[in-house]
Amino acid sequence: MAEGEDSGDARGPPVRLWVRRIGVYCDENQKTWLVASEEEAGTLKARIRKVRVPLGEAVRPSHLPASQLPHMWQLSEGQRYRDSNSRIWDIEHHLMITGVEELLLKLLPSD
Repeated sequence: MAEGEDSGDARGPPVRLWVRRIGVYCDENQKTWLVASEEEAGTLKARIRKVRVPLGEAVRPSHLPASQLPHMWQLSEGQRYRDSNSRIWDIEHHLMITGVEELLLKLLPSD
């Protein structure tokens, strides 16, 4: 997160996000992100906020409860992520909101 920014565009989005434990993901720079799912008009979204939390022990994905959210996101073409289930997520926004970097991803319908 860029210090001193209150709103506007954030720096480039993370290249990869891996699940560490329920609701906590880690990027390629070992920064932590809190992830919450939400639904809007039947469309799954993920609100992802860069928040410093202790990493602790990583939980194996096979030991996590079932979730609509993937175990991993990988930045791919343009403003999109591909997840560990080969689904495509559009970046609806990537902003700094009162000093917190936030991504909002929207799951695109499968072809």
